[in-house]
Amino acid sequence: MNLHEYQGREILNSFSIQVPYGILASSPEESVEAAKIIFKRTGKKSLVIKAQIHAGGRGKAGGIQIAKTLDEVYEKSKNILGKFLITPQTSKKGKLVRKILLSEDIYSNELNSPIEYYLSILLNRDIEKDIILYSKEGGVEIENLSKKNPNKIYTEEIDPILGLQLFQTRKIAFNLGMDSDTLKNFSSFLISLYKAYKAYDALLLEINPLIKTFDNKIIPVDIKIVLDDNALFRHKKYAINNDSKDIDFLEKEANEAHLNFLKLEGNVGCMVNGAGLAMATMDMIKFCGGEPANFLDIGGSADKKRVEKAFSLILRDKSVKTILINIFGGIVRCDTVSEGIINSYSKIDHDIQIPVVVRLQGTNERIAKKMLQNSLLPIYSTDTLKDAADKIKEILQIK
Repeated sequence: MNLHEYQGREILNSFSIQVPYGILASSPEESVEAAKIIFKRTGKKSLVIKAQIHAGGRGKAGGIQIAKTLDEVYEKSKNILGKFLITPQTSKKGKLVRKILLSEDIYSNELNSPIEYYLSILLNRDIEKDIILYSKEGGVEIENLSKKNPNKIYTEEIDPILGLQLFQTRKIAFNLGMDSDTLKNFSSFLISLYKAYKAYDALLLEINPLIKTFDNKIIPVDIKIVLDDNALFRHKKYAINNDSKDIDFLEKEANEAHLNFLKLEGNVGCMVNGAGLAMATMDMIKFCGGEPANFLDIGGSADKKRVEKAFSLILRDKSVKTILINIFGGIVRCDTVSEGIINSYSKIDHDIQIPVVVRLQGTNERIAKKMLQNSLLPIYSTDTLKDAADKIKEILQIK
């Protein structure tokens, strides 16, 4: 589960990590009142208005603004709230901004500009260890840096038994070019940061930028935290406060039905049993010229109702032009899948005629194929993945 930036600040603050002072607001009027408090408390002549959405790239999209007066706070808040913010990490429609974070401007001292770094902690599944990813060059161009100059990005592996060691914090500080006056503050910061990461069962804790001030303070300016959904029962505050309005309505419904579903931007709906098979199916769709509209894994123990629910989610996606169902029948019988498909299709508007390509192999596949054939629905049964790909190309008129 993605947390908003203000929630990430709350977590870090609870581990005695200094974060910029900020106040959440949901209207221009609330923003002005918050700004009065921030100006008075910090004594600074400017503040930052930050859109709270689950996506990066807000700065380039106009979702982060500097304001120096209360009038500017009102106008700029009004221009951000209630608008759809389009960034490289959102859909073409963008994400609706319902809340903004008003924050003190750490960069307001022009004579002593802070130094920016990039730092993140994440799980590397390949080596089954947490790693710290970091670079001297933090800021909005970090994505380009990872492509053009990957040698400027360092990694540090963390032993799962020993945890983060003090010598590792010194090594990271050295690679970032920090001086001895900063070392103690940085080591303390990094150890506390790793404690926060572990305590909240995070899959990712990213800070970009992380800054060092002229007086050697280490301050995380922009914080992104992703929690493990499987551990949310230990963090009920964030599970309950999860802003479901920020989640696609199909994803929300799938989550409530305990389906592994992720909405994508393509035109070919997918329904598969098994994450590995789902990834292979999506690769095949792209290879034949289509674009996957979703990731949907019904799991290994799906029953008729689960299949019916999964299929209905795809049918209700208006971007879907055709559907590919790729099932290897083991625990999930092929006839159970067919019954769920037929039942779901029979309940939708009869004007909707989305062609469905089905590849079923395994338990009761002959019975399943006969059921689909007798249904008289626009369903095309195939025996191989190549046959399915060829049919998808034919339906989408891909040359």
